[in-house]
Amino acid sequence: MKPAGAKTRVALVTGASRGIGRAIAERLASDGAAVILNATQREPLEQAAAKIAARHGHAVAISADVSDEQGVARMFSEIEARFGRLEIVVNNAGVSPRVRGNKPTVETTPVEHWTRTLAVNLTGTFLVCRAAIPLMRKGGWGRIVNIGSHSGRMYSGFGSAHYAASKAGLIGFSRVLAGEVGAYGITVNCVAPARVRTDMAASFDRAKEVDAAYIARTPLGRIGEPADVVPAVAFLVSDEAGFITGTIIDVTGGFFMP
Repeated sequence: MKPAGAKTRVALVTGASRGIGRAIAERLASDGAAVILNATQREPLEQAAAKIAARHGHAVAISADVSDEQGVARMFSEIEARFGRLEIVVNNAGVSPRVRGNKPTVETTPVEHWTRTLAVNLTGTFLVCRAAIPLMRKGGWGRIVNIGSHSGRMYSGFGSAHYAASKAGLIGFSRVLAGEVGAYGITVNCVAPARVRTDMAASFDRAKEVDAAYIARTPLGRIGEPADVVPAVAFLVSDEAGFITGTIIDVTGGFFMP
């Protein structure tokens, strides 16, 4: 992730207590970064950070709701106090509320579900990026990776409207931000997985049926694992990806081929 002799880079991963976020945090720590794990639930977050620190070195937990402007401000005050800088941000925090365990239609989506999904998945990314840019700009180097979804790229029949809208918005946001901060040595990219075996994916009442439907339409014949998403993120935050910005890496096993 960094050349020999370079200083340790500081990385923030949101939604990092489990699933894709935790796998990313572990990889960045194993690559030599000092990793800040963020999530809303303090106890599992601290447990994840402790395990990563025991295996790989420096990892700390900072609990905050990324959709809360004051919570994000407090988190970044702590980051600045502890580290004084921040080079890498991976915006992974996300929600996809169900209605009685199932994907809601537009007609059956409660307004509060719509509002919460956009607040976490899209506004949360905006708030974290807005707070991170001054620290990255000060250092003249930065990597932002936003975790999107195939649901923001295509109609699959499985993604809910609130989730798809948030992820499509994330892609548009990322492109604009990439254009704004490139002059400061900061890149902004998206990684867009298809169905990945996580707790959120398993929260469907018909999770096994949905898995089978994805597998039937995926050339590689399986759904993804968190570990499948990690290498794309690790590459995009590396020095080797310094001329890549405003792009999307689809991690779908061929489910989505633009």
